[in-house]
Amino acid sequence: MAVKIFRLNLQLRFIYLIVVLLIMPGCNSVRDNTFLGTVLSKSPKAMDFSLVDQFGQSVRLSEFQNKVVVLTFVYTSCNEICPSIALKLKDSERYLVDQTDEISTLLISVDPRGDTLNNTQKFLQDYGMVNKWKYLVGTEAELKPVWDAYYVSTAVKEVDTSLSESASKDEFQIELLQNYSVTHQGPVYIIDRTGHARSVFTLPFDPEDLANDIKLLLDEN
Repeated sequence: MAVKIFRLNLQLRFIYLIVVLLIMPGCNSVRDNTFLGTVLSKSPKAMDFSLVDQFGQSVRLSEFQNKVVVLTFVYTSCNEICPSIALKLKDSERYLVDQTDEISTLLISVDPRGDTLNNTQKFLQDYGMVNKWKYLVGTEAELKPVWDAYYVSTAVKEVDTSLSESASKDEFQIELLQNYSVTHQGPVYIIDRTGHARSVFTLPFDPEDLANDIKLLLDEN
């Protein structure tokens, strides 16, 4: 009788393990064998550029040949779409834990005035990615050709600078946050190992869908 109970317990444990494995999202799982983002049918060559990262180091897109590149556009004081994009990028890596060394994530500034090196480092630190992602900055003259190449338009809501003469520093900072913002798109491009843009996501999107497309490109020869 004891032997039968022991065998039954083993069978129940085995069934439980199978059920858990089936319902848990696999770290390297993909939902489909097709792209789930918007497919760029002509797979255009991604425009190369040279900008500066959060550590002041020069970075070129072409340096990431043989890696899959995730490329998007943000700014550090953004409190609307940028945090959502960053969180979704981070969440997508949960499905790719064994392959993150083959992925390079590039965040390109849309705010050349406000995105200082200190601010970009703080932004990345908030997501635990200061040493993993690249936050690329430059002058407006350096950034605008990149925005144009990736179909990103920006519009800055200016500050009423007359406030600085009468308001205290704290009051001015509050007013600054209320009156200074950058309106922009936040496309997330997936670029393959040969430097061709293959798919693009726009909010809202599922991090697992993003991981799906990254995984497909990682598995390409």
